Amino acid sequence: MTASHLVSVPRPNAMADDSHLSAVPTQPMLNLAGAALAHAQSQPAAPALIVGDRTWTYAGLGEVTTRVGGWLRASAGNAPRVGILASRSLETYAGILGAACAGGTYVPINPRQPAARIASILERARLSALIVDAAAAAHLADSRIRGSLPPHVLTSVSPDATGDASSAGFPVPVASDHAAYIMFTSGTTGVPKGVVVTAGNVACFLSAVREQYGIHPGDRAGQFCETSFDVSVFEMFAAWAGGACVVVVPESQLMAPAGFIRREKLTVWTSVPSVIAMLSRMKMLDAGMFPSLRVSFFIGEALPAKAARDWQAAAPASVVDNQYGPTEATVACTVQRVADPLLETPGRGTVAIGRPYPEMEAEVVGEGGRFLSDGEIGELALSGPQLAAGYLDDDEQTARRFPELDHPRLGRRRWYRTGDLAYRDEAGVLHCLGRTDHQVKIMGHRVELEDLEAHLRAASGTDAVTAIAWPVVSGNAAGVAAFVCGANVPVAAIRDRLRELVPPYMVPRRIVEVDELPRSANGKIDRAALGAMLDETR
Repeated sequence: MTASHLVSVPRPNAMADDSHLSAVPTQPMLNLAGAALAHAQSQPAAPALIVGDRTWTYAGLGEVTTRVGGWLRASAGNAPRVGILASRSLETYAGILGAACAGGTYVPINPRQPAARIASILERARLSALIVDAAAAAHLADSRIRGSLPPHVLTSVSPDATGDASSAGFPVPVASDHAAYIMFTSGTTGVPKGVVVTAGNVACFLSAVREQYGIHPGDRAGQFCETSFDVSVFEMFAAWAGGACVVVVPESQLMAPAGFIRREKLTVWTSVPSVIAMLSRMKMLDAGMFPSLRVSFFIGEALPAKAARDWQAAAPASVVDNQYGPTEATVACTVQRVADPLLETPGRGTVAIGRPYPEMEAEVVGEGGRFLSDGEIGELALSGPQLAAGYLDDDEQTARRFPELDHPRLGRRRWYRTGDLAYRDEAGVLHCLGRTDHQVKIMGHRVELEDLEAHLRAASGTDAVTAIAWPVVSGNAAGVAAFVCGANVPVAAIRDRLRELVPPYMVPRRIVEVDELPRSANGKIDRAALGAMLDETR
C-alpha cells in the first residue's frame, strides 16, 4: 500500500519499550485489514487467530479474508455495508476483516440479543450484505428478522461459499473519512442508535495505543469483549497491527477467565473491571497468578481502587491501565496508569481516568458550553481526531452531542459532550463522577435507562414506569431494577416480554409493582428514593 493510504500521527512519549518493533509499520494503514494482510506476507506461518482448538496463521487468515472480501465485492459491490451476526467464530473475524478488505463498513450485531432488537438494527443499518455464523443461523428463520435481511447473506466462509482467494486489488484503499464501522448503542427512545466511526478515527487510536503498549509478534492478546462492544477494536486490531495472535475467550469462560489467561499464557488482557470483582468473589485471584501478562487494559466502567491493586498483585509483571472513552471517541481517549501511589478519585474509591491521549483534548464544561477551571465540576467534553463522524441518519442528535465550542486556547473546534460529570485536579488529572443523565454501564455495556423504560411501557401497558441502576457495587451498576404502577399484566409476564425485547444484561433483576412512584421537590421521579427502598429489603 502506498504512502497515500497511510495516516501520519505524531509520536507521543512511549509508555513501553518498543525497541523490538523494527518490523512493525510506524504508520497504521487506514484500511483495517491492511496490517493483517501485510503480516500474511511477512510472517505467514505466525499464529494470527485462535478460536477454541483451532489456530489460523496469518497466511490462513489472510486467505479467508480475501475470499470474503472478494465475495463481498462481487455480490454487494463497492464500499459494502456488512452486518456481522456472529460471535467468537471464524465467521466473526473473517467477516470483519473481509468487510474492511473490500473497502466496506462492518456493523457488528450480537446474536444473543432478542430477535426484535436484531431486526431493529438490521432495519436501521440498511446493510448490503450480512455474514452469519452457524450458531446465529437459526435467527434467519425468525419472521421479525427475515423481513429486514439484506439481499446478500453469507452463512459460511468456506472456499465453496466464498470462491477465489486472490488478493489482487486488496485491501481496497479508503479515505480517512470512510466509515470503518458502525456500533449500535442503547438509545433514549428504545431504538438503538448507530455511532459512525471513521478509518481516520481508528488509525489515530491504534497509533496511540501502539506507542503506549508496543504490541509485537510475540504477544498473545485475549479477545474478551463482544465485537458489538467497541473495546474489541483494540483487542483485534492492535494485535494484528503488531503481528500478535488474537486468542478468543470462549463463551463458557467469560465469567471466570483466570484459568484461560494462565493456560493460554496471554500477554495482553482487556476487559471491564467487573471481571476483577467476579474473580475475587470466587476466590480465583491470587498474587502472582498471571506471570505472563505484560499489558492489562481496563475500560467500560469505573475501576475500583481495590480491584486495581488486586489485579496488579495477580499480574506483577504487567502495566495496569485504567482507560476511559465513549464509543463516540473511538474506544479510549484518556488513561491513568495504576502505580504507587495510586491516583484515586477522592471519596469514591475508584481510579482516576487520568490524562487524554496525545492527540486528544479533554475539558470540563458548564452551562452554555463555558469551559471550567481546575476543581470545578461539570460535563466532560472531548475533542480531537478520534471523535466519531456522528450518529447514523440523525443529524439533530449529532449536532447536539458534537457541538462546536469556542475554547480560550484552542479556538473554535468540534467537541463531544460525554454526559459524564467530571473535574480536573490541580495536577491536571481527570476524575469522573458518574453520569449527568440516566445512562449506566452494566458489565461494560452502555444502557440508557430511558431505552429500558420505553420497553417497560410496552410490556406492562402503563406509562407509569421507571428504571434505576441496582444494585450498585463499588460505584458500578451490577444490574437494573424496574418499577411499574398500574400494570395491565403480571410481573412475570412483563419479565418474559422484556426478555424478547432487550439483551439479557438489560432485563431487570427486580420488577416491583408500586401504588405510586415517588417524586422529588421539582416533580421528577425520585430514583434515589426507589434505590433506597430496594437497599432496605436486601
